[in-house]
Amino acid sequence: VTVASDGKRAKTGSSMRDLGEIRDGAVIFDDVIRWRGPMTEFADACSSLGIAPEELQLDDCSGLTVLPGFVDSHTHIVYAGSRAHEFARRLSGVPYTTIAAEGGGILTTMRAVREASADEIVHVATQHAQRALEHGTTFIEVKSGYGLNLESEVKLLNAAVEVAREVDIRLVSTFMAAHDVPPEFRSSPDDYVRHIVDDMLPAVADIDVLSFCDVFTDKGFFSVEQSEIILQAASGYGLGLKVHADEIAAIGASNMAARLGCVSADHLEYTTEADVDALRDAGVVCTLLPGTAYTLRLPPPNARMMIDRGAIVALATDCNPGSCLSENMQNVLSLACMTLGMSIEEAIVAATLHGAAALRVHDRVGSIDAGKEADMVLYDVPTYADIVYHFGVNHVLGVYVRGEMVA
Repeated sequence: VTVASDGKRAKTGSSMRDLGEIRDGAVIFDDVIRWRGPMTEFADACSSLGIAPEELQLDDCSGLTVLPGFVDSHTHIVYAGSRAHEFARRLSGVPYTTIAAEGGGILTTMRAVREASADEIVHVATQHAQRALEHGTTFIEVKSGYGLNLESEVKLLNAAVEVAREVDIRLVSTFMAAHDVPPEFRSSPDDYVRHIVDDMLPAVADIDVLSFCDVFTDKGFFSVEQSEIILQAASGYGLGLKVHADEIAAIGASNMAARLGCVSADHLEYTTEADVDALRDAGVVCTLLPGTAYTLRLPPPNARMMIDRGAIVALATDCNPGSCLSENMQNVLSLACMTLGMSIEEAIVAATLHGAAALRVHDRVGSIDAGKEADMVLYDVPTYADIVYHFGVNHVLGVYVRGEMVA
């Protein structure tokens, strides 16, 4: 399953249903993909590449299915502590907003992060990253945002650097001190915004693998005006811009994302058609997180409307300790098909090529195309449909990252 895009950043509208499937296919690769096509053209491909077929190592995958590695473009796996007790409260009917207003939610994890050692945070994050890799994710984004002060945010971003060294998964990180307002600034949130801009951004901008800045722009968190101040400052440091938008209420976050030319707007449970048109026209990736809507019992984002209106729709896990504790992108495919009304083909495109677009790495990964890096996953299923059809289990037999089997 190539998810071939003919060199384009994305496949939108009806083209999302075309996976570029090759039956009885083959791939020639080292660290990058040199050729892929039907087995009947293998000998000619070797000749054109100047390769003797007998010199190649053959991995026989007869009866199996190969896909590009998943690109999970939205996670929060650098953290400490547990919120299982809050999860149980939500199941008994207490809204997340109530728990947050009581000082729970993000602030529960904030307190745990501030008390935890760097090694403890790295240990938790590497476990998540390894499980993600074993379930078929080869490229992952990791957000900070559970420290909410300079020392702890740096601790989280450095933990992401360590994860990239310890796990064979590919990784970029996102600075998200604007995840919530910490208690010490609760009476003066604008002062916290200035603290992020004046003190935090200059201190973190050069941390390795840091690529983006994200803000939680929503009711009870950061206003559009506050978010614009942070995001415009982050842009000055060369960071790509992302927004948590329209998860709790529609306050203009997605429109702001379009206006600022953000790389992605994520969540989008309450996004309107006009918002989607603005995001589409600005080329902003609409990253949907069906696991979060499922866990929080939120109305699911209207993926069907977004796809039909030509937006770039991506899927991600939102793996985090509060609202979706899962690293499994195979389950995200299932949730997208069953709760968002997406087809299997649309879900696969959204979880691979469009995830790569949401991280600005679509020229490197996200499809099995000649010239891209050889990030591929081998599944023990006869067709790609079986990954969704037989849900709740791990179908992965092997994971290739830059051509090396790493899991």
